[in-house]
Amino acid sequence: MRKHPGGSMQGLASLGVGQWLGAAGLVAAPPLVAWLEGRRTAWPLGFATFFLLFGLAHLLFAGDIVALWAALVLTAVIGIVSKLKYRHLGFNFLAGDIYHLAASSFRSVLADHARMTIPALAAIVTIVSGVILLALMIAEPAMPLPQRIALFCVAAFVYLCVLWASGGPKRFRFHHLTDGRFHLSAFVASWFGAGPSRRPAFIDIDQEPLPLLPPVPSKREAGERMPHIVMIMHESTFDPRHLGVAVNGLFERFFTPPDALSGALHVDVFGGSTLQTEFSVLTGLSSLSFGNDSRYVFHLLSGRVRHTLPSALKGFGYDVSHISCDRPSFVNCGRFYQSIGFDTVSYAETLPPPFDAERWKRENHDEQLYDHARGQLSHRLAAGKPCFLSIATLMNHGDHRRRIFPIERHGQLRREAVAATGIPFYGEYSVRLAETVGAYDAFRKRFEIMLHGQPAIIVRYGDHQPSFTTALTGLPPSDPALRRTFYTIEAVNCTLPHDLAAPPVLDSAFLSTLTLQAARLPLDPVFATRAALLKDCAAPYFDSASSRKRRFHRALVEAGMVDLA
Repeated sequence: MRKHPGGSMQGLASLGVGQWLGAAGLVAAPPLVAWLEGRRTAWPLGFATFFLLFGLAHLLFAGDIVALWAALVLTAVIGIVSKLKYRHLGFNFLAGDIYHLAASSFRSVLADHARMTIPALAAIVTIVSGVILLALMIAEPAMPLPQRIALFCVAAFVYLCVLWASGGPKRFRFHHLTDGRFHLSAFVASWFGAGPSRRPAFIDIDQEPLPLLPPVPSKREAGERMPHIVMIMHESTFDPRHLGVAVNGLFERFFTPPDALSGALHVDVFGGSTLQTEFSVLTGLSSLSFGNDSRYVFHLLSGRVRHTLPSALKGFGYDVSHISCDRPSFVNCGRFYQSIGFDTVSYAETLPPPFDAERWKRENHDEQLYDHARGQLSHRLAAGKPCFLSIATLMNHGDHRRRIFPIERHGQLRREAVAATGIPFYGEYSVRLAETVGAYDAFRKRFEIMLHGQPAIIVRYGDHQPSFTTALTGLPPSDPALRRTFYTIEAVNCTLPHDLAAPPVLDSAFLSTLTLQAARLPLDPVFATRAALLKDCAAPYFDSASSRKRRFHRALVEAGMVDLA
């Protein structure tokens, strides 16, 4: 410490500690940046980014040494958060995560990943406090403010020159945001035109529109009723057989029921971001088609997508509703659901009794949502209109290190799962999956009784794999095998069309079209064209090089089905 004039203690700078810290900071910066960027070709932009952060820190701290360490801390915080985000979600840390998602999702992230986020936040607070303490303890010459402003302007100029020389914002069009590199430069570039943007745009689109096909009439027999449709999103649920893990008969029937159309579903995400899979299923579009905006489609495309599965079914006379496992403010889902055509939306966190809120906080049990769904269905069935009810579950979501049921519950199943894979997380997944299967079986039986012989279609799918499958497979989060879940379409009191077929791996963008075909409903020109595209780009839809797909996107824009104005 440094005493006031008249004191006997000398400042740290007089002992040479300040100079030593400065030298240490200069030595630490290059390997830190190189570690975060991960490739030599990315180093120039990485170092330019660090220089920019140094100039920014110098605006706040007048001393060179403190500013250097503040830049190091800021670089480390950005990079480590990005690495953790990539490890668990397969995406780097972006600007939009702060101004689109942070406010509504922070509470959920803290609750789901408390073992990771609480120590990380504590470490960040400690390090930032250390920098502030360092500024108070070190006596070093203060750089005048005009010189610091000039330094920042030079740093910004150098950064922009290197950014454009490296390919500009387009260099970060999605793929550089989804691999295990660019943890520093991707975040800063996302503030400089690399996204997200205020006005979303297709990145896989041609100038020439594709002529839409004529509508396809209904395949129902004369007088045949339109079936009720229930669509269930099973949170963080995947078929272990797709990753080479055997399952018991109970799980097998859940993923591939008899007389159902079932298979692997390719989704846009890994580890999280359910909203992107929901977006694809409900709109028939890949979220990735919007590039850097892909993780924020609920925000940026709310009110802009005017052709969706709910809106189409409403046009056929269906009562269209949704049961959400979240709250209206979460990732803007309340506004988005309404904008795509849902008449009513119920949110688990706001449901009144007899919904058991305390049990929901502990377990997020599917059974509770199904109980509420049965109540809604009974009213709608009594009204005599066909109904479409979408249900988003939550039980298998979150940190699989956390047990949500007593250890003895499905104890044998847990032990067998861990023994088969060596992964404790898979043991917890199997226990929750067993509860999921039991809850669904009970719902299906009661729903069938409620129908009194009326026809119905049940469509179920998984939104993404949980994060632990990287440990289960040894694959990186960007591997396509980790973007594969499941889907199944079951018929109740009716049969599926004999010509209903799908490729071995179906992209989530086509599930809405397959749902209409399974229900023998008419296909308007958009759905008819999308059905024809299935042969060109089954999965993954976004990665398909089909020119017809890109022209189809232009046709949607020109027809006002997707408003990008």
